[in-house]
Amino acid sequence: MELEAQVKLLEKQKAFLEQQAYLADKKAIIFDMMINIAEQEYKIDIRKNLPPEQSTNSKNKKNKQ
Repeated sequence: MELEAQVKLLEKQKAFLEQQAYLADKKAIIFDMMINIAEQEYKIDIRKNLPPEQSTNSKNKKNKQ
């Protein structure tokens, strides 16, 4: 009986997390579309197109190691 309750709880948690992941994916798509529209509309670059080796974060991580 206790095992069945745990299984049901885990199934509910799984369904909730799947829904949250679905919503997060949709939000990411919408935000990406908004950035694309803003870049086209205002003719500005919002995203930075730096190669990974020029990133300041990656340089700092290499120095710390």
